[in-house]
Amino acid sequence: MKDRIIFLILLVLAFSRTWAISANINKEYRYTLLTEDYDILTDNDLAAYTWGMPPRPFDGEESGGYNYWQCFPREHISMTLEDFGYSSEDIEWKDTLSDITLLASNKPGVFHEYTMRHIHPTSFYEKKFHLWRKLMKREKYVCLAGSYGSIEKRTQDGNTQEIHYWTFDKIKTKKGCDSNFMGDCHRTYQQFLQEKKRYKS
Repeated sequence: MKDRIIFLILLVLAFSRTWAISANINKEYRYTLLTEDYDILTDNDLAAYTWGMPPRPFDGEESGGYNYWQCFPREHISMTLEDFGYSSEDIEWKDTLSDITLLASNKPGVFHEYTMRHIHPTSFYEKKFHLWRKLMKREKYVCLAGSYGSIEKRTQDGNTQEIHYWTFDKIKTKKGCDSNFMGDCHRTYQQFLQEKKRYKS
């Protein structure tokens, strides 16, 4: 009985320590997370957007190089792959160009539209589209990261809607993470410093 009580006390202390660490992490990187993260994001996910940059609270203005995380219920996210139907010499006329749009909402009348930084061949975005669908499949929540652009307000049938425009950077669920940049999801601070050193030399 005594051993059981000691075990329970140790268990409670362990959980308390875990929550304390999480609280400190969220406080340290609080500017990069705009919503609840539903235990999807890690300290590295949040910290990666602070490396080499002074803290900047989100102010609803164009954020430039600053990226922010937001998490949404899966049923409030739709994803569209748009094939533009034309090609260019940049891809040697071998494919058509396309884009992906993610539209998310976490409150009535307020929408967040994430578009890609660049248009790419449809074959490239088809792979991304299917990968992101797998990441979101049967998930309760999905986290999206991006830089903020602008807001548009529309009134229809007496109802006002806000559409916030973002440039997409990353998507993450409890299944995994992906971005438009190879390996960017798992870059460590040490890798960031090495890259910075290479750029200077």
